[in-house]
Amino acid sequence: MAGTGVSATILLPAYNEEDALPSVLDDLQGYVEDDWEILVVDDGSTDRTAEIASRYRCRLVRHATNLGKGAAMQTGFAYARGERVVVMDADATYPASAVPRIVALLEDHDLVRCVRERTKTDMPAVNRIGNQVFDRLLSVAHGLDGVDQLSGLYGIRRDVYQRLNIESQGFDVEAELWVKAHANGLKATSFPIAYQPRLGDKKLRPVRDGFRILSRMIVLLIIYNPLRVFVVPGVIILTVSLGGAVVLSGGTVETPYFGLAVNSFIVAALGTLAGLQLIVFGLAAALFGVEVGYRPPRWLVSLSSRRVRIGFATGGALVALGAGTEAAFLIGGWILNGTGPFHDTRHVVLSCTMFVLGLQVFAAAMFLSIFAGRLQHRRNLERLNVIDFGEVEPAAQEDLGATPAGR
Repeated sequence: MAGTGVSATILLPAYNEEDALPSVLDDLQGYVEDDWEILVVDDGSTDRTAEIASRYRCRLVRHATNLGKGAAMQTGFAYARGERVVVMDADATYPASAVPRIVALLEDHDLVRCVRERTKTDMPAVNRIGNQVFDRLLSVAHGLDGVDQLSGLYGIRRDVYQRLNIESQGFDVEAELWVKAHANGLKATSFPIAYQPRLGDKKLRPVRDGFRILSRMIVLLIIYNPLRVFVVPGVIILTVSLGGAVVLSGGTVETPYFGLAVNSFIVAALGTLAGLQLIVFGLAAALFGVEVGYRPPRWLVSLSSRRVRIGFATGGALVALGAGTEAAFLIGGWILNGTGPFHDTRHVVLSCTMFVLGLQVFAAAMFLSIFAGRLQHRRNLERLNVIDFGEVEPAAQEDLGATPAGR
């Protein structure tokens, strides 16, 4: 917000933190510069959190009901006046001394994360193990580097946060934030801090909030890694199933341990179509990501090229035409011969499978053509080193009384 005279905002989402908030605000007073502000978002507290915040040199925004940490952050960024925003849990577990370094690093970085150096006495075992598990999942599934991705002390430029279009309402907000930042190639750094035992009751519930975080990671995995989740498995299933259907269409195959007969052939034929459906779903998930502003993966941009689309459309049409002609020939010949016993069931099933397969490939190519212009536009922006997130509206004040998410 130009002209406010505020260069940085320390954002404190707080819910029933009357025990810890005085310590946090007292510590921050010794590090806040004249052109910084402290913004406390009281997320529907039922204790003296708002009363305590009003005694300090800070701004206070209140939710009528408890909406969740992610919702409190959305409100905070909508009201923040500084371009550099430091998000800090209000439970006294994070050192205020780290804030100036975060603000300084935001001059040259989009995001800065503080990595907690913890001992067994600083954090409950279930939380510590959960963080390690989520770090590992975020590394394997999303390619995130480093540890402590769910840290509650970090900095981010306000315009970057708004462009990332964060949707999480609860404790899954950090997972979404760092996955989207990584996927969009933002410049991030981290440094270690000392972690302290919290003051007051803990708000995070390991089972419920852990499930929410895991669910958010799965949704982001579908959007950001459809190649790994759907396309590659779909290609493998399609290849194996189609090969098996072709082989079994000639009759039963005997092995030293078991035989593969008509039942196996039917399963293989269905697996062919199931594999293609996974591929198409992966394409749809990737295209959805692009439409809401995510960076398109290279493989999707390559598939959207005119030559590839025409190739798949032509190939699918030829396969459908050839397979449909063969099925019609087999069925027509049977009818002309008096509709007696039919002995080409496997060949007809294979032909019909290939007919449907060809039609689906053709339809997928046409579906991809609808979004080809958008994909090519995004590719051109990347070549110019421009990141286009699209327009994102900040949260409006009248939305603060939305349905409670709880925490």
